[in-house]
Amino acid sequence: MVPGKPGVEDEESIEEREARYREIMRSRSDPSTFYALLGMRLEDLGEGTSRFVMPADPRFFNAGGVIHGGALASVADASIAAALATLIDHSREIMATVEMKINYIAPVRGGDIVCEGKIIQRGRSVAVGESSVYDGERKLLAKAMATFMVREKPGGGAG
Repeated sequence: MVPGKPGVEDEESIEEREARYREIMRSRSDPSTFYALLGMRLEDLGEGTSRFVMPADPRFFNAGGVIHGGALASVADASIAAALATLIDHSREIMATVEMKINYIAPVRGGDIVCEGKIIQRGRSVAVGESSVYDGERKLLAKAMATFMVREKPGGGAG
């Protein structure tokens, strides 16, 4: 269980939760999104958790011959956002990153990048999450922490 008040009803059925997760995965698999531009694939969702995989594409290399930190920050942010998406009521709430910090630990030169995000606190209007970025051998590449705002949708939350 994620600390704090979840955004979805406790009475939600397994079928309703699975449908909600499918919609979260669908929305992050649209070929017109930033996720697709970077080749990110949302591979797993749990209550307050997510896992993305992203190829270390040579197009993302910086002048030093390693993956640019911005690409790693993007997948870290995406993983925390997807984890939070499992805890909000999309019919009445919206969310947005308001702050993120990332520590780069090791360079990435190729292969797949795996990023696991989780929510560590979900309050009424603020959520905090963290992500760990690994290479294919589970070597830690980066660690990020982000704060998200959670607000009622404008206009009363219908739709």
